[in-house]
Amino acid sequence: MAALVEEFLHEPSVHEVAGEDQASSTIDHRVLVVEQRDKDRVLEELVAGEGKTIVFARTRAYAERLADQFEDAGIRATSLHGDLNQSRRTRNLQLLTSGRVNVLVATDVAARGIHVDDVSLVVQADAPDDYKAYMHRSGRTGRAGKEGTVVTIVPRGRRRKIEGILEHAEIEADLVESGPGDRIIAELAAR
Repeated sequence: MAALVEEFLHEPSVHEVAGEDQASSTIDHRVLVVEQRDKDRVLEELVAGEGKTIVFARTRAYAERLADQFEDAGIRATSLHGDLNQSRRTRNLQLLTSGRVNVLVATDVAARGIHVDDVSLVVQADAPDDYKAYMHRSGRTGRAGKEGTVVTIVPRGRRRKIEGILEHAEIEADLVESGPGDRIIAELAAR
């Protein structure tokens, strides 16, 4: 698209309107820096709360694995990804909206355009690659003036990458070293 604009338009201007995925003062952004080996346990502790939670995973396989892990731990969960047919995607989304599951583990592709009321927590199991994906994911919570929390899990080696994404998105978030059993995880899960 940018190539077409450059080729055919002279002195183009861009006008953007803040949409549902823009920064919101009702969203609390947190980043937990963890050891890679502790990541799945930290995720499990984070999603153990009572509220509706959407977890973003980069791949279908990881989304499926996390949903299974959460189910095995007694946390009602399902997955949403592009390899599911439309009826399964609709059914799995309905499981979350109806409250029959508390956790939906989704890939970015499958989560485009979904709307679920009262999502209190968005967990980014895999940090996004750019600030637009970060903003889109964050926009799944803190809707209609309600409060929400976005927690991004980052292995130590990707700390600089998430700092750049947050800076570009103009979001302030403390990066906190964390691990399984830490008080901050319990506090975030209770929301």
